[in-house]
Amino acid sequence: MHQQASDIGRALRNWRIQGRLQQSAIAECLGVTQSQVSRWESGRDLPRPHNVEAIRRLIWGPDAEPLQGLRHFVEQSSQHLLLIDMHHTIIARSRTLRSGSELFDRFGWVLDPDRNPAFAPVWQRFVAILKQPSGTVGLTVTLPFMQQDEYWCATLAMIVYSVAGERLCLAEPHFARCDALGDIRFEEVRIAADQTQRQTLTLWQQARP
Repeated sequence: MHQQASDIGRALRNWRIQGRLQQSAIAECLGVTQSQVSRWESGRDLPRPHNVEAIRRLIWGPDAEPLQGLRHFVEQSSQHLLLIDMHHTIIARSRTLRSGSELFDRFGWVLDPDRNPAFAPVWQRFVAILKQPSGTVGLTVTLPFMQQDEYWCATLAMIVYSVAGERLCLAEPHFARCDALGDIRFEEVRIAADQTQRQTLTLWQQARP
């Protein structure tokens, strides 16, 4: 049992790093503290049988499928998370987005390429990355806009990677007030498989007129 518990700790760490997830988010989903997750991952502590089962469900899902585990994580999260598949379909939403987020409901149009032409180039690049067979890519979009004479800024963080042979995107949208219309900015980060190398590329930065 000890060997199995130790293995599950390493598996949890690998899965979390691949998904670019924080220990605190994993802890919230499992109902434990962040320090407990850290001890499991490092092997300093061994999860109990009920913890092992919860970790297995999180990582692999009830049918031992990694995609199911990721969907479960997104659906149970209190963060604003979307899981998008390689067909550009939203296949999972976090609790906050399922129950209704006032800002997301109000400003979701900003992230719609058909309704907001400024987002169209970002969407085109996102679709192209989803079609790539492998590799982990991070995208960060900063998109200022106005609505009802108020200045706002949309920030969309996306991680595109492969799970169980499928390309998936974990996206986290945020909306906040700002003092003025800033620049539109789009950054792409290439992440090495061993997580040791990161190459950041600013695809474009467009000043507002």
